[in-house]
Order: sequence, then C-alpha cells, then structure tokens
Amino acid sequence: MIDHTALSQWGEFNRRKWGCRVEHVRLQAERSEARGEFLFFYNAVERFMLPPQNPYHPSLFLATPSQKPFRINKQWHEIAGLLMDRLQQIRGPAVVHLPPELDDVRPFLWRGLKAEVKYTYCVNVPYSLDLASKAIRNKIRKAEAAGYRTEKSVNMSHAYECLVETEKRQGFSHQLSAADLELARDLMGDHAFRCYICYSKDGEPVSVNISLLLQPASAIGWIAGTKTAHLSNGVVQQVQFHEFEDLAAAGVRRFDFAGANLASVSEAKAEWGGELLPYYVIRKPGLKDVLRAGRDWLQFSSRVKP
Repeated sequence: MIDHTALSQWGEFNRRKWGCRVEHVRLQAERSEARGEFLFFYNAVERFMLPPQNPYHPSLFLATPSQKPFRINKQWHEIAGLLMDRLQQIRGPAVVHLPPELDDVRPFLWRGLKAEVKYTYCVNVPYSLDLASKAIRNKIRKAEAAGYRTEKSVNMSHAYECLVETEKRQGFSHQLSAADLELARDLMGDHAFRCYICYSKDGEPVSVNISLLLQPASAIGWIAGTKTAHLSNGVVQQVQFHEFEDLAAAGVRRFDFAGANLASVSEAKAEWGGELLPYYVIRKPGLKDVLRAGRDWLQFSSRVKP
C-alpha cells in the first residue's frame, strides 16, 4: 500500500521548490475497491507539468486481491478510464509520465491519446552481486582495498559536495542546493529519503546516491554524484551496492534506476544485470496539436496526386 505521508510530502517539496501547484488525484470506480492515486503538478499559469528531477508522475494502482489476471486487467482499465476523464478536464495539453509498473497503455490509445515508450532498468532486492558484470565486482573490491566506506547519511552538505563536482564535470545542473536537500529530507523523513555517501579513508565525502521511497517496497534512484579525483576507484559501484543491501534490510523489494534512455547512461546501468522495462509517456493533445495535425494532413493531401 502506498505511503500517503511520503507521497504527500514529496508533493509538498515540489510545491515549495518549484513553485508549482500539486493535486493529489484519487480515483475509484463505482462498486469496486480497486483504486488509483496520482500526483499532478501545475505551473504558475495552471499548465500541466512534470517538475525537474521527477522521473515520473508519482502513481499507484492498487487492485483488489485476486489471482485472476482478467480481473486485475479490468480494474486497471476502469481506473485508466477515470484518469482519462480527469485529463480531459485539464486545460490545454497534458503529458503524463507513468512509472514502469503501469505498463498497459491500451486504454489511452483506444481513446485517441498518444503514447511514447521509454526505458529504465530495475533490479530485485535483495540483490545478488552475481548478477553484476565482472567489471562492477572488480571495482567494488578496488574501493574496499583502498579503504573507502559507504554509510547511510543525514549530512546534506557532504552530499551536495559530490553533486556539484558531477555538475561541473558534465556541464549541467541538478538545480538543487544543499538547503533543498535538507528541505526534502526534513519533509519526507530518513526512511523515505535515503542518502548514501561514500567516504575516503581520510573521511572525505567522495560519492553520493539519494533515493526515494514513495511506496514502501519500491525505491527510485533520484540523484547521484561523484568527485572526479575518486571516479575511477570503484566508489560509484561501492555506494550503489551498499544501498542495495540497506534497502533490502528496510524491506524494499525493487530498485528503479529511473531511466536508461541515453546510450552512456544505459550502458553503465545495464552492468548491474537488472531487467530492462518500458515506461510510457501519455500525451493528451491540446488545440495547437490538433491544428498542427490538421495542417500536416492538408499539406500531405495536397501533394498526393489524384
């Protein structure tokens, strides 16, 4: 069952950080105990949006207990229908990023919405290092031999140090400050907001992973960073493996790497031996999209000889 506190507090963090309006949508079909829950976000002019650093719109489908696939399938189609009705009430276009567990998008296609497929890697927890590539295992041993250690941490200043170096090295910004990290942690608590930091033998913070538990049994990799001087020493691999072990102890059953759509990113994540899963971006067209499609059809028709 979804952790309502973690979900609502994640919505509150996004509201404060990005200045968006958050709507907690709860859907339930008549004469059914199955339900769906979704977080929707709106910008200053009430346009539907997905804030930065959110891989998906946080979503839950909770079916009634059943061993019959057709019954679960029917319940999801009912919730998907209610979701589409809600999307039709939104002014302008709406783009919904569904998490990988909601992988049946046929109801949306049947109603004329568009679906774009993307991919992510997920691993089951507890995690067996036998699934990882030899390169991963060697790097973990290298980090251990060099005296690195990883621990679950509440020190957001140390976490921020690692994030900043990655931003400088790769030429981008997470758009997050140390104060933002503190805010997210304060709102969500240390169970749902899980920060793992790798330290050198001299006590220097060198690598960080931060993950979110919006559902008790599933973790999403949120942000990560590593200092350049330590990048080749296996610290990235050590902090990730330590995280898997700690998540297992906390009762988590799945870890989502949250995206594998860039070649360089996909290659690194694939070495952990996880399952490649699709996730879908659902698009409700706005008036401009409809007009553009009509224009394109007219242009095509004018070029077709009778």
